[in-house]
Amino acid sequence: MNQKAGQLVIIVLVLLHNTALANVKQINDNGLKKAREKAIHLVNLWDSVNYHPNKYKDPYSIEIWDQLLSEQYALALLNKDQDLVFKLSIPLSFTYHSETKFKKGIPLLEAILIQKEKLDTIQYKEVLIKLEEEYRASNNIEKAIKIRKERIEKHFINNYWEIYRDCGLYNAAKSDLIQFVKIPDLYSTKRLNYYFLLGGLYTEMKEIDSALNIYTIALKEAEETIIVNKKTSNEEDQKLVYWKACFMGLIVKCNIEKGDYSNSIPTLKFNILQSFENSDNKISAMNTLSKVYIHFKQFKEAKIYLDSATILLTEKTSNVLEVDHLLTTSNYYAAINKNDSAYYYYKIYNNKKEELYQNVQKNQSVLLLAQMEIANRRDELLESNKSLFESNKENNRQKIILLGLLVSLVLSIIVGGIIYINSLAKSRSNQKIAIQSKLINDNSNKIEAQFNHNELLLKELHHRVKNNLQVMYSLLNLQKRRNQDADTIETLSSIQNRIHTMALVHQNLYSSGDFEMVEIATYIKTLASHLETIYKVDRKKIEMVFNIDEALKLPIETVVAIGLIVNEAVSNSFKYAFKNQPNGKVMIFIESSSNETEIKIQDNGEGFGQLPKKENSLGMKLIKLMCLQLKATHLLDQTNGITHYIKFKKE
Repeated sequence: MNQKAGQLVIIVLVLLHNTALANVKQINDNGLKKAREKAIHLVNLWDSVNYHPNKYKDPYSIEIWDQLLSEQYALALLNKDQDLVFKLSIPLSFTYHSETKFKKGIPLLEAILIQKEKLDTIQYKEVLIKLEEEYRASNNIEKAIKIRKERIEKHFINNYWEIYRDCGLYNAAKSDLIQFVKIPDLYSTKRLNYYFLLGGLYTEMKEIDSALNIYTIALKEAEETIIVNKKTSNEEDQKLVYWKACFMGLIVKCNIEKGDYSNSIPTLKFNILQSFENSDNKISAMNTLSKVYIHFKQFKEAKIYLDSATILLTEKTSNVLEVDHLLTTSNYYAAINKNDSAYYYYKIYNNKKEELYQNVQKNQSVLLLAQMEIANRRDELLESNKSLFESNKENNRQKIILLGLLVSLVLSIIVGGIIYINSLAKSRSNQKIAIQSKLINDNSNKIEAQFNHNELLLKELHHRVKNNLQVMYSLLNLQKRRNQDADTIETLSSIQNRIHTMALVHQNLYSSGDFEMVEIATYIKTLASHLETIYKVDRKKIEMVFNIDEALKLPIETVVAIGLIVNEAVSNSFKYAFKNQPNGKVMIFIESSSNETEIKIQDNGEGFGQLPKKENSLGMKLIKLMCLQLKATHLLDQTNGITHYIKFKKE
């Protein structure tokens, strides 16, 4: 082969190679285009099903959605198609949320929120809701509160009830839910969900009869809604049957709590069967059914449902479900006399329960700091609006007075001019009167401005004192977490309660606008509620009874002394009075006449029993010191529990 022929062959080979590369590129481009079109079609289908459920029927189960969306998401990442990655991340994160796969869902939702300008209002709302729920389920309450603040600032929501619930403040959560969340219309799944949430709060508060009443009403309405739906087709039959089965299962759980196991097995099986994609409800029902089988000594059946629940819990982040499952497993092994296994699972259960309790305490501390900031913002806004309203009202009143004065002055000048037109002396006199009137008005304005300034300074003083006390409270909380000694922790808690007692006084003064007198009823109830939250860890039913005149106001020095006395007495009642009792009662009575005030703090607990009174304890010394400050008499009665009688004269 000569040189020219060789060159020609090389040219031909290069042309063939380039043509082949172009064909491969065209094939790859066509493949990418088709893959992208498939992914976009999947996103559009998901949008149609989820945003227009009455118009489009869902063709896939949640597991299939997970598989399809995960495959397309991985392919978009591989092809570095960032726009498609974002589009797919929304339905994929929502699917993970439905499956409670929060470890996978949280990173996706966080990434979406970084690019929230790409979301419409509905998507933005849903992303915030789901991310907050997943933070709460993962026990990251600090991030959950941050998301809740953003939702409130955007006027998407107006309450904190779920935050309170996840911090173990069930009574506050119930109050917030009832007060701020409007019950949805009849014959809707939203209304049934409302009953589910409210009943759950009563269950957590161990008010089983109240929960049972709510679930019974909900079951009746679910059955009525199924009948209505057959006529109107407003809701999906499958969802309504789920709610019916759910409430049947919850009623059975309440009855079991009361010792009634009748008809529990078929009802719980029906509940499990109708749970469909709600794995949380399925796990809860399986745990309950296992307990029933253990009760009837049908251990083989109990193990089947325990194992099924274990599998479903694999990808869960619900500590509450896991704790319940561990205790049931321990009870199962104890029932079949495998004590080593029973002890093993009980130890894990105990550790998990302690971890859960520690998390609740931590979350309550985080919530306390955040809630005080929120409360301050709301108080400042309300106070600002109130001050603005009062200022405008006063300005209008001054304008009317000034207008009247001006009219009177003009009339006086006209009359004076007519009568004394030729009297220069009188004219000068009138000028002096006008100057004096101006001086009087100027001085009056200065005095009013100084009064307002002084009032603002006094209010700011109370605000800062309260904030400084709260900082001390939080610092002690940090110290408690780093300390392992129980006595030291208890001492720090006592100091915190005393700090909180004084901080509440300044908070009350700051909120009310009265800088000298405190509403004693509101103050004492708030203090008692705080102590109940701190000490009532074993979920015993301790009833608080108050008999205090709602209109009674006392000076700040007196209220601080009374608050410290109540703090010590009630703290001791919660800590020591009911150790061997399932329930109890703490009563606070404050009566005031024209010349004296009487206080009675009583519990129906065990009293000191055979133990000597701790007359020299710090708490008793503090009570005596405060009585000395009030110039009060103090009697201690141990007849039925412990009763403090305190009486002092008004100055």
